[in-house]
Amino acid sequence: MLPALTLLLGLTFLSADGSSIGATVSYPKTIGTKVPAVILIGTNGPADRTEPVGKTPVFDLYAQALNAGGFAVLRYDNRGIGESTTKTQASQVRRQNFIDDAASAVRAAAAVPKIDGSRIYLLGLSEGGETALAVALQGAPVRGLILVGPLSVPYSQAMEEQDRNASPVARERDTLLLALPYFQSYANVDPRKEIAFIRQPVLLLRGFADTQTPAADFDDLAKAARDAGRVVAVERFPGDDHFLLQLSSDELQAGPKYELLHEFDSAAAAAIVIWLRSH
Repeated sequence: MLPALTLLLGLTFLSADGSSIGATVSYPKTIGTKVPAVILIGTNGPADRTEPVGKTPVFDLYAQALNAGGFAVLRYDNRGIGESTTKTQASQVRRQNFIDDAASAVRAAAAVPKIDGSRIYLLGLSEGGETALAVALQGAPVRGLILVGPLSVPYSQAMEEQDRNASPVARERDTLLLALPYFQSYANVDPRKEIAFIRQPVLLLRGFADTQTPAADFDDLAKAARDAGRVVAVERFPGDDHFLLQLSSDELQAGPKYELLHEFDSAAAAAIVIWLRSH
């Protein structure tokens, strides 16, 4: 839950195909002039604007930390979920639809009177990190990108890596998933190539206990940016999972217990705020 020191505003905007996207904008309470804003982009699955992981509303925690740091935050329900609709049938939804939704969120934020349209940032979580890269490459006027546990290699390679220790049933399921039109829309997408063309500064973050974005892939993404002469900062946090949630010592040994509430790592939150203030 967000504390009383935050102002909330409901917002609805249209995506490129006419889908209505339901969102929340939250502000620091002590707002006198226009403030910079961060747009939170989550996974492309059936998640609402809180980006829930078990009992933990991850994006509510992110918003709380960013609001406390002086930034407005826009987070939205994925198309077809919560207060969002989809004009494109679910079976016809492709990668570009999610890119369009995020780009529309940028335009919606820039139109809010209390937001400084020249200082809008994207924070992409997991595959939302690749969406953020694509939005920037397609010309959205954003000032910087924050990528948390981002998809760092092509989708097919990421799934192959995840399946190395999986059961035959899981491997067969993922093979069938990759053949679907939605996953095929990612077939030629390589985040390492995308990040080489990003003009905006980028902050990459990863938890050491992240089991979804392997360290080697994350490091390769950072290297691709640096090799291309991009402005990139990298932060890593011990004891944090894929979402930068803090895991207990028991969870680090036996695996996360997402039926329990978790906290957003305050060190990670501070690193994001410091980076935002300097860019």
